[in-house]
Amino acid sequence: MARDRIYKATSIGRPLDPAYPTNKAVLLIVPFAGLLAATLAGLRGAGLADLAIAGLVGIVVALGSWALARELAPDDEPAAFVSMAFAYATFLVVGSPSILLLFACLFLARTVDRTSGLPARISDSIFVAAFSLGTMHATRSPLFGAVAALAFAFDATLRDPLRRQWIFAALCLAGAGLWAAWFGTGIDDLATPNGVTSWLVAAIGLVYAVSYLRTRQVESVGDATGVTLTLSRVRAGMLIGLLVAVQALTSGSSGTADASAVWATLAGVGIAGLRMKPRLQAGRS
Repeated sequence: MARDRIYKATSIGRPLDPAYPTNKAVLLIVPFAGLLAATLAGLRGAGLADLAIAGLVGIVVALGSWALARELAPDDEPAAFVSMAFAYATFLVVGSPSILLLFACLFLARTVDRTSGLPARISDSIFVAAFSLGTMHATRSPLFGAVAALAFAFDATLRDPLRRQWIFAALCLAGAGLWAAWFGTGIDDLATPNGVTSWLVAAIGLVYAVSYLRTRQVESVGDATGVTLTLSRVRAGMLIGLLVAVQALTSGSSGTADASAVWATLAGVGIAGLRMKPRLQAGRS
């Protein structure tokens, strides 16, 4: 099977199998997301190249936010579609978020929660660390490097630990330290969002925190193994998602815009999670 071949090459790839109804729905939705984004860009007078870029970004935001929500709430498939809608609407209103930040968050969460059921291969760790450091450079936020280091540390210490991840945690932390020493942390010029934006991110953070606290059991299984996911790992992945969004606030309005798709995904997970009854029995921890 194609999925088996993929998992022989990487543990953090999750192919979209159209045999699953939700995956088929995503594959049907994302082309329309691209078409709508391109159409709106055309109505604003964009040229042909900009139309293509707008359409591509629309597709990537819709797909990336859906995939990230599947990591943050593996038991709640509808939450992924709510997150997709929120992130896509935010993209249309706010403009392009940082695609790098969205997918770096996805890769870090997937490394921690192991939704494939498999630990990261060394090639996966090299890729995720390099991608994270590249995202840190692009967003000019050494704090993101620290969050990436924490994600690798989680993978090195939680159930079925992968000890070599300490090496990549150290690399990310060293990269963040070197960046901060050379370019500054940016915290001295802290410009956190204010007004409506500050209230909005606070509300999202609160509702997402409620979803986190209500996640006391996991029923989803790893794609490649069929073994129930580990609760502590899923919750650690949820924490990484929140920290990725929060660290961007230190860059003020530009950082908030960069992380807008991540914040919108958190909002979708949090709001959709309110409808679910908390499970009182802890699962595999």
